[in-house]
Amino acid sequence: MSDSFYERETVIHEVVEAKRSEICYNLIVDLIKGNIRRKGALKILDVGCGDGGFVVRFKKFCEVWGLDISRIAVKKALNAGVNAYVVDVSSQRLPFPDRFFDIVYMGDVIEHLVNPDFAVEEVARIIKTDGYMVLSTPNLASWLNRLILLFGMQPLFSEVSTLRQFGRFKGRTAFSVGHLRLFTYRALKEFLEYYGFKVLKFVGAPCMGLPKMLSWIDQTFSKIPSLSSIVVVVCVRKDRL
Repeated sequence: MSDSFYERETVIHEVVEAKRSEICYNLIVDLIKGNIRRKGALKILDVGCGDGGFVVRFKKFCEVWGLDISRIAVKKALNAGVNAYVVDVSSQRLPFPDRFFDIVYMGDVIEHLVNPDFAVEEVARIIKTDGYMVLSTPNLASWLNRLILLFGMQPLFSEVSTLRQFGRFKGRTAFSVGHLRLFTYRALKEFLEYYGFKVLKFVGAPCMGLPKMLSWIDQTFSKIPSLSSIVVVVCVRKDRL
């Protein structure tokens, strides 16, 4: 996908205020306050940091760093006080030494990557042993997608075009948001374990923008991560045996 896709202003700050971001924020605060015992300042990296609006909230706890493919986003993040770099994490080695970060956050990033294997292996390299990764991504096998497929429609979060959404309800032709890889609950767990992460917690989160009745049902299903619209994962980096 062209880098220019991610230079759109609507993409740069689209999920910072979402419910899943608040869930991730609280999980990271819990890690900082209760799980990590290290000398010196903690270091946190936001992969896909956008304008830095999420990670800069941790500045009172940590050194804050960010990566994004968008030059516009990185400029905004730098202005916000984040140590930010322009990097395509699907293909470029991350500009950090081994075992550098205590926490890495990947919020709604992995589904956009051409090569998630390369990216996650690089993330595993730069996380300290017993450091943490918090990740959120849409759930291909959500309750709503299972229902939608019965009607022969394109599942939510999956796209056949980088310009428009096709195969949905008539009239729903919103812009594509660039999803390339979708995971089920089970596939995500196996994928992360393969790259040296031990999954500690799965949490469900609701989808944004659903009609009121569907939103209420979605909130209910978010209590069951395997059926929720969004899955949030907390995992710890372990050296491979």
